[in-house]
Amino acid sequence: MRVPEFLKNASIKRKLNLIVMFASGLALLVAGLAFMGYDVYSARQRMATDLQLVADGLGINVTPALDFQDTRGAEEVLRSLRTRANVVAAFVLDAEGEPFARYVRPGLPPDFKAPPRRAPGAYFEADALLAFRDAFDKEGQPIGTVFIQSDLLELRQRMGRNVSTLAAVLLGSLLVAFLLASGLQRLISGPILHLAGVQEKVSRAKDYSVRAVKESSDELGQLIDGFNGMLEQIKSRDAELMVAKEAAEQANRTKSSFLANMSHELRTPLNAIIGYSEMLHEEAADRGLDEFGPDLEKIYGAGKHLLALINDILDLSKIESGKMELYLEDFDVRALVRDVQSTIHPLVAKNQNRLEVHLADDVGMMHADVTRVRQVLFNLLSNACKFTEKGTITMDVRHDVGAPEETLLFSVNDTGIGLTEEQLGRLFQAFTQADASTSRRYGGTGLGLVISRRFCQMMEGDIAVTSVPGKGSAFTVRLPAVVADKRGGAAAPPVRKPAAALASEEAPPGPRTRVLVVDDDQTARDLVQRGLEKEGAFEVILASSGEEGVRLAHEQKPDVITLDVLMPGMDGWAVLKALKADRTTASIPVVMVSMVDDKEIGYALGASDYVIKPFDREKLAATLARYKCAQPPCPVLVVEDDPATREVIRRTLEGDGWQVTEANNGRAALSAVASQVPDLILLDLMMPEMDGFEFVSELRRNEAWRRVPVVVVTAKDLSRDDRERLDGYVRKIFQKGEFSRDELIREIRLLLQSERSRQA
Repeated sequence: MRVPEFLKNASIKRKLNLIVMFASGLALLVAGLAFMGYDVYSARQRMATDLQLVADGLGINVTPALDFQDTRGAEEVLRSLRTRANVVAAFVLDAEGEPFARYVRPGLPPDFKAPPRRAPGAYFEADALLAFRDAFDKEGQPIGTVFIQSDLLELRQRMGRNVSTLAAVLLGSLLVAFLLASGLQRLISGPILHLAGVQEKVSRAKDYSVRAVKESSDELGQLIDGFNGMLEQIKSRDAELMVAKEAAEQANRTKSSFLANMSHELRTPLNAIIGYSEMLHEEAADRGLDEFGPDLEKIYGAGKHLLALINDILDLSKIESGKMELYLEDFDVRALVRDVQSTIHPLVAKNQNRLEVHLADDVGMMHADVTRVRQVLFNLLSNACKFTEKGTITMDVRHDVGAPEETLLFSVNDTGIGLTEEQLGRLFQAFTQADASTSRRYGGTGLGLVISRRFCQMMEGDIAVTSVPGKGSAFTVRLPAVVADKRGGAAAPPVRKPAAALASEEAPPGPRTRVLVVDDDQTARDLVQRGLEKEGAFEVILASSGEEGVRLAHEQKPDVITLDVLMPGMDGWAVLKALKADRTTASIPVVMVSMVDDKEIGYALGASDYVIKPFDREKLAATLARYKCAQPPCPVLVVEDDPATREVIRRTLEGDGWQVTEANNGRAALSAVASQVPDLILLDLMMPEMDGFEFVSELRRNEAWRRVPVVVVTAKDLSRDDRERLDGYVRKIFQKGEFSRDELIREIRLLLQSERSRQA
């Protein structure tokens, strides 16, 4: 039986009242209906017996009239029935069944006829009671029949009185039942409500020491005992879980620290392996020692392979610990695909495969992490190249027409070895390949697809795969065209809104926002000024140097400051420290506009550039070339605790015309800077005695050393705490040439809203 919705949601008190009233009312109703049924049955029997007796009396009285054919005498006998209000009609029928005499109650039609003669007895039909009785002569021969018809008015009146009585009794009983239930239900609802209150208190306060009070030994008392016992078990288990949680958190912190240190410890020797093998290979080629070339290439390749494995493990660890961050930006999908196609070409040719790329005409811009998307596509294509020989690899890029939101599909199909159903089941498990023979033949760690799928899921997408053994596989990447920024709400769409629309949607009410633009580049100042003033909601103040910026910040008290990092004289970091050191300007939001290349390491205080270990010699040389002095040899300070890495860097730099000074820790580096201020500092972050963080802090305290460019060379993955150690004041860093006017305006407004909310 389906329980009504209102009863499901009713309180326990109301349910108990309703149950008692329903049970009492139903029992009384059944009893009353049974009594009424019996009473009606008895009344019918009495009526039938009474009418039959009347018919018997008439039969005796009309016998002489039938013997003598005295119709008037028979009618006189029938008229005696006028005293019976319930008699409707009476007939005396002769031996042939024809009417001999009749009586009809006034008000009935005069042509009222008797029904066909029946056997003696009483019959209930419709709304009438019929009685038949035969009349006999002296010899006992039937000479006629007496018929009487009575109405059932008395029976209906009796039933009406019974129904009224039953209704009154039922209502009264329900009222009494309600009053009794309201008082007696507390015996049941009281302990239950008490138990519910204890449960709510435990759930809200997470206090498992609370206990329910037992007031009886019935089933509710047993329930309370069980509940208290359960709380005791939960309390004990909670204590164990808290210990386990603390141990797990400590283990996670230890793991994070271990991974950070491991990345440094593993990449440092790899730096020497890759660097020395590359230099030896070049030296062997210069000396004509071609027989050493293949071996050195194998060493170099093995080092690169190990580095890729380390990077994959660290990526997977950061994803699982929730420390992997997405850097969302707008990019052209067509350009990305062409870039991946160009990069993957050597792998395609290695197994004599053919790559076909199909791009839909409507594929345009995408807002996502371009590095992660590129890595996913490269992983899928490299796997297809690895497991396909002399076949065809196809990549299709198109919009998903049936998706509710704009979605892009990247499909990679190959004609390679394919996968079985069992192999598909463990395809996305870490460190797992199709089977042992596949791993032995094709190599790999089984991490590429796992990381690729995690990247897609971070961007609210996924990877699907279908495969037929011996015929090939098809991987489909599904990604939203606009990935939402979970750190700051929904991401802006790839197609920029007009400035007028932004101004109307986002412009805060009130006076115009005062923006101080500090930049030594006239073109940069002009672009920012024109972009902001065009909005109509901004008043722009310009400063061409750090000193002027600090002065105007004190005088004008702007709402927000955009600050270039690299400026002559007083650079952006010095300006930032000066502003934050003064109480009158410390609360002004600052937007950094920087040439720093990497968003993650760009928070490093004063770092002019960065290089990740193990570094590529050509990239390192290209990076350092930007800081090379006009007349070599140019003095450079290499701060690195690992001797092998220092030697690789030194030989690389000396070959490029630099004059190298070495220091094995930050303290020694400060002494070296005091002896001779270099044109450039190459700095490792993780060192004994004084690490790179402390060194940067000390370096920037000296006015004469602040302008020395610092290139961070590190194997360490910078955490958020590391960035805060390097700089706790930067609210945002924009890379020049990589942000639009709309983004700058949006960021300024967000900072102002945040600052006003904080002040409020």
